[in-house]
Amino acid sequence: MAVVRMGKLTTMPAGLMYASVSVRVSREEEYKKKLMRPDQLPIYTAPPLQSKYVEEQPGHLQMAFASIRTTTGHYIGWCKGVYVFVKNGIMDTVQIGKDAYIYLKNPPQDFLPKMGVITVAGLAGLVSARKVSLQGNADENHSEIPWHKY
Repeated sequence: MAVVRMGKLTTMPAGLMYASVSVRVSREEEYKKKLMRPDQLPIYTAPPLQSKYVEEQPGHLQMAFASIRTTTGHYIGWCKGVYVFVKNGIMDTVQIGKDAYIYLKNPPQDFLPKMGVITVAGLAGLVSARKVSLQGNADENHSEIPWHKY
């Protein structure tokens, strides 16, 4: 029984091989029949003498995409302008910070006395302005809350 099974298994692949060989031979014959010379190909034919160009009208989907593209184009242009404006502002701020750092790292000899005088004068102006504004509120009977209580 085992011998009979071996015989059936070995005869099937030989039969499949014969079938595949015959299919390949028939395909090669069909391929040779379909071969054409280069001058017979349709790309070498002359165009018709009375050809006319007809421009295609855009469809609904194409018009919708075009309107979306033009609408978003304005916003994208605006965003690019804002980006450039902000970028230039940041770059200028960084440069000012670098310049101030370099200046303060090696200040001139008379810088600190001048800075002290300007600071004291500014603080004196603030204090005197506050006293005057508080006295003005106390003299006039406004319904506002005076700042000196808070």
